[in-house]
Amino acid sequence: MTYKALVVDDDPDVLEIVGEILDSIDHQHDDATCQEEARQLLARNRYSYYLLDLEIPVRSGKGFPRIQSGENLLGEIIRRRGTRREPVIVITGHGKHGPDLAVRMMRLGASDYVSKPFPSTGRTLDIAIREALAGGDKETPVRIVSRRRPFEGGELTFYPSRVELCGIKVCGDEDSGMIRRILDVLQVVDAQGRPRSFSGEELAEMIGTDGGPTAVAGVIRNFRRRVQRTLLAEAGIEIDPAVDLIVNDRQHGYRFSGKISVVERPNLFAVESDEICDAEVAGQDEDLEASNTPDEDSLACWILAELKKAGRIRKQQIIQRTGCSDSTVRRALVRLREEGKIAFVGSARSGYWRLA
Repeated sequence: MTYKALVVDDDPDVLEIVGEILDSIDHQHDDATCQEEARQLLARNRYSYYLLDLEIPVRSGKGFPRIQSGENLLGEIIRRRGTRREPVIVITGHGKHGPDLAVRMMRLGASDYVSKPFPSTGRTLDIAIREALAGGDKETPVRIVSRRRPFEGGELTFYPSRVELCGIKVCGDEDSGMIRRILDVLQVVDAQGRPRSFSGEELAEMIGTDGGPTAVAGVIRNFRRRVQRTLLAEAGIEIDPAVDLIVNDRQHGYRFSGKISVVERPNLFAVESDEICDAEVAGQDEDLEASNTPDEDSLACWILAELKKAGRIRKQQIIQRTGCSDSTVRRALVRLREEGKIAFVGSARSGYWRLA
């Protein structure tokens, strides 16, 4: 049987390398350097499979390569092939966005992905092509072929209500508030921008648990296992959570693995803390004039709900999770304090807010 591929990549060097690989396995191919060229070829020809770069321009020589262009082209290919199972293999770079984007593309219908530069041993591009074709049957419905691959690194993205790794939710509102508070603490970096380590005792004190280091260890262990199961089930990614996710250095404590890239790391527990305490409130009445805007009302409700779940919270955590400004959060805290609903405990450096 003769196989023919459509190869889409805007890098001439990559097209040459892929062409040599396809020639070596006696596969024919057409090349496209942009979304428009690929569309023209798709309108004229049928292909056995597709090799698609994620970052391509819309037109040759015009504009800039964009991830969205590759994503749009993937959608067109999936729609055109209908119920056939012509595989789409994403070829992506090793950059920090690679694994995250590849996972998203596979959810949209891609069969597999291979990182660039292409490996010369192990699971090479030609092996990936053969595996994809062996799993294909043009007469059967489309099915995503999920293959296991080792975790190469990815972004841990913090949102107000969830945390995602490689675009997959690993922590949400349904989880214990303790693991979210631990993850927030582990975002702290040192002066060189490297993840800081925290002992179990330090984490227990900073997140406010009476269970001590034992409780912290149990929560982290359960979180690791859940992430391991989730990444494997949803993306075919095999992660060693004790090495690739949260490392426990017996000498220094817990920290994020070097494979993890944290998005928008806030220094939640910096020495230069700007938490409000009773003394601050007393001396800043003119700066903290209460506001009754709808946004502030919603924020006040959110703070009370979060305190009911977590027991305590700091101002910087509220800013990070809600996206509200420092002044808006400050006014909401002062208002709730004056209404007798919350109280500040401890010093300005290490204190926190709790329900009154």
